[in-house]
Amino acid sequence: MQGYEDMNEGDGARDQRPPSLGLGRIIIALFWLLGVWIVAMAVVDLFHAQGLPWGPRLVALLAGVDYVVAAIALTHNGRRMRLVGWSAIALSIAAPLVLWVASLGLDELNTARSAWTGLGADFYYLPLALSVVGIIWMWRSNPRRIVSLAEQVERPNSPWKAG
Repeated sequence: MQGYEDMNEGDGARDQRPPSLGLGRIIIALFWLLGVWIVAMAVVDLFHAQGLPWGPRLVALLAGVDYVVAAIALTHNGRRMRLVGWSAIALSIAAPLVLWVASLGLDELNTARSAWTGLGADFYYLPLALSVVGIIWMWRSNPRRIVSLAEQVERPNSPWKAG
């Protein structure tokens, strides 16, 4: 009986891309560290801040879970996980902005320590800044965009280029 790798060697279905090095690994590590930090703080606040309402504490936990999901998606970097990553990082940018606008009229939203309330001020604005870096990295490391650019280099005499 042949092993799985032996059967697929002739198919050419292997991922030939090199592993992510340098900046990519740093961004992935930062998402992991930030996600674990936010989840840990949210769990501590969930059980120790008994006088606060449940809503903001659950939003804080959801923010941490969102960053962990984004870290998983960035680490995996497959086609479907890239969609999950885009969604998670977009949520981590949109939610602080929406909650910041909503908190202008409702001070109760800022009662719990959260990565999304006050634009992430409780976490030194790192969640929003890292999310912006993450969305830029997702765009920059898109395999389809990279292949498209490589094909343009290989075929410099394109019909749409003036020359």
